[in-house]
Amino acid sequence: MSSRERSPSTNRPRNHLVTDAAKPFEFVYQQYGKPAKIVVHQTPNEDTWPGGALWDIGVLLSHVMVGLGSGTLSSSFKSVSLPTRLFQAIESTNSNNKADWTVLELGCGVGLTGLVAAAVLGTQLTILTDLKVVVDKVTQPNVERNSVISAGGKHKPYRLMNTGKRGRVMAMPLCWGLEEDEKEVATILRQNTTTAAKPKSSRTSKKKKATKDHQCNKGVGIPQDDSSKPSLIIIGDVAYQHKPGAPSHFDALVSTLLKFLGHNTLVIFGTRMRMPASADLLGMFSKHMEECCAPIPADEIDQSFGKFKHQITVHVFRRRREGTIVPA
Repeated sequence: MSSRERSPSTNRPRNHLVTDAAKPFEFVYQQYGKPAKIVVHQTPNEDTWPGGALWDIGVLLSHVMVGLGSGTLSSSFKSVSLPTRLFQAIESTNSNNKADWTVLELGCGVGLTGLVAAAVLGTQLTILTDLKVVVDKVTQPNVERNSVISAGGKHKPYRLMNTGKRGRVMAMPLCWGLEEDEKEVATILRQNTTTAAKPKSSRTSKKKKATKDHQCNKGVGIPQDDSSKPSLIIIGDVAYQHKPGAPSHFDALVSTLLKFLGHNTLVIFGTRMRMPASADLLGMFSKHMEECCAPIPADEIDQSFGKFKHQITVHVFRRRREGTIVPA
């Protein structure tokens, strides 16, 4: 163990809800009419900071997942309700049965949001990704403590407790912009995806669709079958490291995102405007994706945020359609 790991850390998340990164966090929700919970452990240690801590947006997006899973605007939390436009945006982008969904979380940290998504949506597969050190020391242990015993082995999905045959989840390293990691995640998605039944179509229409998919995704460097692209991509609070004048990790993030973005992929992005440069990522997203509804302030989802000057919003994106106007 290095001295950096042994020495007490002074790192504290600048949160309103979760203020101590040294304590486990218990997220309690209702499932099948009964209370259920996901417990994640955190660490303020420097070698995994800030990914080792749970941030407010992780809790907020977990509430969103519970709402999507229950199909209702209400929540087991009295202060929480989901705006109608959020449901309308999701149904207009991907109306498939959520049990047929696959979910990819980029920059998952402790993994709370992805674990909740796997549990309440009952997905085919949810993959939690972050830097290898975060996955090894924080994310994977949290997956294991919330799962039944797995057949195991490298890159074998775990099953979350009390989710039946669905709710499969796994943690994998994914460094944004690193093609080796991207290909490995893409392979796992393809191997673990069962495409929902679709109406039969003529051989001609299939050929046209295949040609169109190839043209839209040409050159992304990973397999181009759009059916194995995730149904939902979750990105939460990833703009905190970018300071004006400093090297940006945004280009790498956008590059990785586009490689996993299918025609019907829904992207739920939670962000906090900590500094002017935080708006840069939204602008970069808007060049490639369009918002499905107006941004949703945190206090519209959880009223407890109304007590703070939070500057947190949730955005719902989909791939930009041909012919739409790209913001200047």
